[in-house]
Amino acid sequence: MSNLLWKPSVAYQQESSLYQFKQFVEQKRQFKMDSYPILWDWSVSNLEEFWEDIAAFFDVIFHTPHQEIFQASPQGFIGSKWFEGATLNYAEHIFRKSTAERPALLFQEENKPLQSISWDELEGMVSSLQRFLIGQGIEEGDRVVGVLRNSPASIALFLAANSIGAIWSCCSPDFGSSSILERFSQVTPKLLFADAAYSYNGKLFDLKASMIDLSSNLESLVHDVVFVDEQVWKDAVSQETGVPLRFTAVPFDHPIWILYSSGTTGKPKAITHSCGGILLEHLKALALHQNVQEGERFIWYATTGWMMWNYALSSLLLGATLCIYEGSLAYPEKLSFWNFIGQHEIDHVGAGAAYYIANQHIELTQPRFQPKTIGSTGSPLPPQTFSWLQKQFPQAQIVSLSGGTDVCSAFLSGNPLLPVYAGEIQCLTLGSKIEAFNENGESVKNEVGELVITLPMPSMPIYFWNDLHNEKYQESYFEKYPGVWCHGDWIKFTEHQGIIVYGRSDATLNRGGVRIGTAEIYNILNTFPEVADSLIICLDHADGTSTMPLYVQMEEGVSLTDELKAAIKLKLRKSYSPRHVPDTIVAVPIIPYTLSGKKLEIPVKKIMMGTPLEKAVSVAVLRDPNSLDFWVKLLLDSK
Repeated sequence: MSNLLWKPSVAYQQESSLYQFKQFVEQKRQFKMDSYPILWDWSVSNLEEFWEDIAAFFDVIFHTPHQEIFQASPQGFIGSKWFEGATLNYAEHIFRKSTAERPALLFQEENKPLQSISWDELEGMVSSLQRFLIGQGIEEGDRVVGVLRNSPASIALFLAANSIGAIWSCCSPDFGSSSILERFSQVTPKLLFADAAYSYNGKLFDLKASMIDLSSNLESLVHDVVFVDEQVWKDAVSQETGVPLRFTAVPFDHPIWILYSSGTTGKPKAITHSCGGILLEHLKALALHQNVQEGERFIWYATTGWMMWNYALSSLLLGATLCIYEGSLAYPEKLSFWNFIGQHEIDHVGAGAAYYIANQHIELTQPRFQPKTIGSTGSPLPPQTFSWLQKQFPQAQIVSLSGGTDVCSAFLSGNPLLPVYAGEIQCLTLGSKIEAFNENGESVKNEVGELVITLPMPSMPIYFWNDLHNEKYQESYFEKYPGVWCHGDWIKFTEHQGIIVYGRSDATLNRGGVRIGTAEIYNILNTFPEVADSLIICLDHADGTSTMPLYVQMEEGVSLTDELKAAIKLKLRKSYSPRHVPDTIVAVPIIPYTLSGKKLEIPVKKIMMGTPLEKAVSVAVLRDPNSLDFWVKLLLDSK
């Protein structure tokens, strides 16, 4: 049974946006909702009423009204229509919160002074860039792309493109040039913006030559690459337009941006979201489930290549100050990120679970600022890391999220009306009809099952760019359970109506017919300070048997001894079951990850089953191009 870590006070509940939304719905619909489960059930049983009330509660600006809230597609999900006939502009909703009372952005870069960007400064920058884009012939529907750090420049560029109805797409500078070309060539952009260099962990990385080369390979461009802070850029942002920032109203389902799948197999899918769907979803997710309110400060450590950058940007919709920390979280010292949070009293803190796990042997309990919420995503947050965070920040609500690039949001998230239990995500978000399916496609409550979504959401992709007849879209989510979105995670509902995520379903271990989530193994390995990281796979053999090797990356200067192997196996057996004990434990130089932070369990498994490296994964998406060498050599040596 999970440990209770935090319980909201009556005042905390009643001051929350979720509580206020509940009251709004009760008054409008004349229906008393005594608990969150009742509110959630109403939201998925009355989908049109719910999304209509979200738009009304947040006072969404429609330039033309909708004729119909939801129109189901004959295909089920793909092609569903939301708020047909309505027009709006996302960026317009950002700037309606403009104020002189607080900055729009706080920007901290490695070893550089803090920049505070006022709303007037941000609006001026966006207005100048809007004029530059128009001057280059950019029109509604054109693609504008960037290879950019997380900075005020990337925020302003997106808003300028969006303000005129152009479609934004961005890659992080740490992506390989071939990886970026593979993505951008799919969407035929007209303009490319880039940083000429970026710093990470005190080192400067020069991008100029590779960006010029990228530009020469994108034949659709109408201008040479524009480098941030070089002359063309300086001329563009220094223009005094003399006219107010204008906003082009576009249809609800007009594309807002194009994101990309990780590309662990095959070409990355160009996932296209709608302006209206993202606007409504992010208002709901950030205000109701993360309890972000006007005047607060919000940060989520992310690169521009991760959907959490897009998600964090939407905190501006709510009148929050968006705080940006660019560079290594542990530079110039291990506690740099925590010090930044405390110094600037940031209310909502977010980072990948891996960062918290790496910090959990540190004590942060000296007197310091208490955030309102601490968010985690990217991978399951282990129970012991929940407990460590709560010990460091007793007043904070820990908000563990799970969702994905596919919806550019979280459908499992926090709830200011409910308690927090170690290892559990608090709730299904409103409007998200999530179930756990067994192998027979039956909904289960008291066992591990496949996470499925049984009703459409407005922020689901409108399509994949250049996906003829939606073939890749269909193949990605609807082949396993026809007419039901299969997300690819194992989950289990708890007695608290919370959710435990066990890891990717396609990387799930199967021992004697019993499914084991990789997160259970990692939860135990994270308790060993000698182990820096780990990866486990299950290899099925032709004779029906299987083996389960565990690979561990040791902390610097520490060896994998027989005593440590025995201790790991004993703790796995005692904590879970004999089936959780690996057959072998092997020390490896490094655990492989994609640039977006996904652990490469499936490609490692494929390599160990004889798949050539180039077919197992696109090397361009690897954080370290050599991180799979160990397994390639291991397979060769075994032949």
